[in-house]
Amino acid sequence: MQLTNLNNLGKTISKLPDAKANDSLPHALILLGFVSIFFASVPELDLMTSRLFWDPINGFEHADNRFLVGFRDINRYLPWVVIGAAVALLIANAIHSRVARHAPPHKLLFVILFFAAGPGLGVHVVKTIVGRARPRALEEFGGKAMFTPPWDLSDQCIRNCSFISGEAASAFALLTLIVFLKLKHVPVYLGMMGIVCAAFSFNRVVFGAHFLSDVVIAWSLMWVLAVLLWRGFSLHAAQIDAVFSKR
Repeated sequence: MQLTNLNNLGKTISKLPDAKANDSLPHALILLGFVSIFFASVPELDLMTSRLFWDPINGFEHADNRFLVGFRDINRYLPWVVIGAAVALLIANAIHSRVARHAPPHKLLFVILFFAAGPGLGVHVVKTIVGRARPRALEEFGGKAMFTPPWDLSDQCIRNCSFISGEAASAFALLTLIVFLKLKHVPVYLGMMGIVCAAFSFNRVVFGAHFLSDVVIAWSLMWVLAVLLWRGFSLHAAQIDAVFSKR
């Protein structure tokens, strides 16, 4: 279901820049509302999922698995690689106008701002407001904190909290690169990269660092943000490109 919805997003924002990017907003909002209500109605699902990877003696032992730790680190470094490449291409646009044919400034700025506003500032704000404790900090898993459902405001965590998952948000951000692809290539990219990004995200559940709802709601919230941001950048594409591109 998640990949199907992302495919709809890809078909929308990979077209020529116009206001039709708004068409995906109702679907994104409906999905966000649905998953939020679902996990709030069945909070036990979060505990059941996390319990699959917890051992009474060794705790969340997969958190020490070298392969999984390395896989997590790749997800942490990739955003910086993407942002760095986008900034470099923006500079190149001012020097060589041919760069804009493959990497228009408005698309580069969209990706940069999404990483900053979504996985960056947005996630931090939600974590601070909600204050949900991570699975490994709960009484159920040997910690001292109390379990709270998603979106419930609590005082169980002060900093670097569980909800929502920053790694899941940054993984989703990699999917926004579809704006640089031709429409016919979007389903393939979303299918292949979507599986990798989902693995990046679920890896945090295996570690006991996040609940399943932290991941799923993070993706849904990032989709809403992506559609909203793309609407502004697509509507003003010509003006933005004229500012950054050499004429």
